Amino acid sequence: MNQWKDTFRMLEKDVRLELRQKTSIAGITLYVVSTAFVVMFAFKGNMDVRSWVAVFWIIALFSATSAATRSFTKEATTQFYYMKFLVSPLSLILSKIIYNTLLITLLNLVGWLVMTLFFGSLIYNLNIFFLAVVLGSLGLANIFTLLSSISARTQNPVLLSIMGFPIIIPLISLLIKLSFLSGVTVGFEKDKYIVIGGLLVLNLIIVILSVVLFPYLWRD
Repeated sequence: MNQWKDTFRMLEKDVRLELRQKTSIAGITLYVVSTAFVVMFAFKGNMDVRSWVAVFWIIALFSATSAATRSFTKEATTQFYYMKFLVSPLSLILSKIIYNTLLITLLNLVGWLVMTLFFGSLIYNLNIFFLAVVLGSLGLANIFTLLSSISARTQNPVLLSIMGFPIIIPLISLLIKLSFLSGVTVGFEKDKYIVIGGLLVLNLIIVILSVVLFPYLWRD
């Protein structure tokens, strides 16, 4: 019980800090809107489902990178010993994953609204698409939170790119496939469930890796 209390206490702390600063969310939101605006000019407002899905997840990937990679900037430097005394490593990593999942989901919904405003709604099955958004946000949050902790503790930001690339590829591939299938009017029901299962398994593996590896990483 205390574990979850500490987790939600840390989550509340991150939310309050984000609401107090505001600049980071505003900057990422501006990036989402401006990128979609540039794409609209490039495609002249005409886009098929495949292009729509590809652009959406490109924007989502880079906005998630900007949002989640700074998760442990303070905790790994000036607040390291204080955080070690205050909460357990498990509570800290879970709070970061939950927070980044909520933040990335919010940014992805903003991206969807902007893409729909500029190019129209090309998604036929919104339930499947929003499921892809949630699973994608969770996956991106898991990956970048763990990699951010590794990068912050080693003081080597290059590791974020080297280690993140091979993990991101299967996740983005599954997300693009599921999002495209959500834009197809009929059929492919079996394929949708297979991709959803793949995303659930991939997310579960990454969460387990984060929970298992982070306590060792957080040792002094």
